[in-house]
Amino acid sequence: MPHIPALLLVGAEEAGLDRTNQAYRAIRRQLIDLTLSPGSSFTETSLARQWDISKTPVREALARLRRDGLVAALPRAGYVVRPITLQDTDDLCALRTLLSGEAASAAARRGLDGPALERLEVLSRVHFALAAGELGQEEALRASIEFEAVIANSGGNNRLAKAIVDVLDELERVLRMAALISPDVASPPGELAAVFERLRARDVAGTHEAMRTRCERVHRDVLRVLARSASVNKAPIEMPTSPLPPG
Repeated sequence: MPHIPALLLVGAEEAGLDRTNQAYRAIRRQLIDLTLSPGSSFTETSLARQWDISKTPVREALARLRRDGLVAALPRAGYVVRPITLQDTDDLCALRTLLSGEAASAAARRGLDGPALERLEVLSRVHFALAAGELGQEEALRASIEFEAVIANSGGNNRLAKAIVDVLDELERVLRMAALISPDVASPPGELAAVFERLRARDVAGTHEAMRTRCERVHRDVLRVLARSASVNKAPIEMPTSPLPPG
């Protein structure tokens, strides 16, 4: 795949990467897998010490991560990990639904080659194995993200594929948070299989509908789970802004 989600790069060879890209990949991974938890703060020095590298590549990596929207700079106090909010999650999931639906339609219209279809078929069975207790949540998450990335990279639109992979990386962080709040949340076993069957049949409308249905289900489930978190339940309710009186 030209565009590869961060989860699929875990353990990948880094020999060809310079120090800045190594730092970027390592720090981004910690942000996505919640090792650096939302709302926590850190400094360039602490990360440079952790990875045993100079502060320059760390600083350059953090500049990229600020553009990614994963961290924010604190004046004279280091950095803070961007929090996960219901509003941002709502926006992210809605964007994912739009993009992935279009990519699925494009892939069905264009058709996939044999190896891609074979891989999608294997991945579409993973949630059946999860339901049977044969695999864990980590394997299921990896399969779901790879499944969507294969389709995104098969639609013939390079920019669309990149945009979807970027969204999947951000969504992984949210899905991991949701799993911590509600460990039993899981995709229905036949959901990926429904997308795969329509895609294999090159049913453009059916593939779009199956992907849209899946994305919207995830959207609803994630918002429901995040809304149950203690931090949301204990947050003060602010007064709404009063409308201006009629002039």
